[in-house]
Amino acid sequence: MKRLACCAVVATCLLGPIDGRAGLYWLHSVRVSPVSVCFVGDALTSRPARVAQILGYINDYTVVANVRFTYLGTCPASVPQGGKDWFGGDVRVVIPYTSVDAIGMVPGNGCPMFGGAGAYNGDNDDWGSWSNPPDELEPNRSCLYNLKLGDDPWNDTPYRNHSLHEFGHALGLSHEHQRADATCPGPGSESTGYLTPYDTASVMHYQFLECGVDGNYANTGLSYYDRLSVRMLYPEAGGAAQIVGRKTLQVGETAQLQFSWRYEGAYMPFVASSMAWRIDDVLVSVAVDFQHVFTSAGTHTVSLAVTDFLGRVHNGSALVRVLSPAAMNGLMGSLGATTLMLTTVEQDPIFANGFE
Repeated sequence: MKRLACCAVVATCLLGPIDGRAGLYWLHSVRVSPVSVCFVGDALTSRPARVAQILGYINDYTVVANVRFTYLGTCPASVPQGGKDWFGGDVRVVIPYTSVDAIGMVPGNGCPMFGGAGAYNGDNDDWGSWSNPPDELEPNRSCLYNLKLGDDPWNDTPYRNHSLHEFGHALGLSHEHQRADATCPGPGSESTGYLTPYDTASVMHYQFLECGVDGNYANTGLSYYDRLSVRMLYPEAGGAAQIVGRKTLQVGETAQLQFSWRYEGAYMPFVASSMAWRIDDVLVSVAVDFQHVFTSAGTHTVSLAVTDFLGRVHNGSALVRVLSPAAMNGLMGSLGATTLMLTTVEQDPIFANGFE
């Protein structure tokens, strides 16, 4: 069974060296949005404050990406199919001190979790938190719950990062500290699925006090690279490819443009299986970064098509205006040189220098 047990628990110029050896994708698909969330047993009546707290924490994912949760309340009762239980709800959460005993075999007629050679393997005998990946939703429909979330009882307030960590697994993220390029506590074994540079601030990183990392035992919330990783797993509907760079140039100057994921720090060898840059509908480059010298004045349409690591296609385009030296000097004189500077992608990711 593919699950992860958890401890009980921007660039100032284009074309810079921002390809890290990149959040970590679990390689087990993504959820279909909206994602329904429910709590098993009597959690809503016996522990309403804890339920509300968890729901408030996971809203962090909705704020930063196209992750939409549908709250079902108490998980629906089983609707048996083919002699086995069938439980509705995509993410079915069990928490401590409720009517469901979350130690031992996961309840459910036909539930395959923790079954080794047809017998319970004992791996669910304590309160270590865990979650199923997205692609185990259907195989484990006969299991009462598929995400187990403890309370951090040694702390008055459960750690925000703990809830985000387990729901990060449920959305498709793996353990950050298991990457082969990890430095805390040392190299792991995972050498593929890199989405962004290695990130000790990630909610998907375990706590390792020996190197000063609190990871999932903190209240810091999603890190910069967590947010970028989730946006790549769950991009906004429509698959727009946002392009970053200057859109007003002088004849003879090299245009330098990037896909917004690349600009923000994504590891492009994994996240993009193909890139296609076009000028006025003519293919000019399949490189990660667009570089082109325009030799005459005029306005051109630059378009980009990106096929990502899940086979989804993202398309985008924008106008690039190429001016003669005299026209550029006049523009600079009227607007000032600072208006030609690239601003951050968060402010305006499409050609963010302010020119029309």
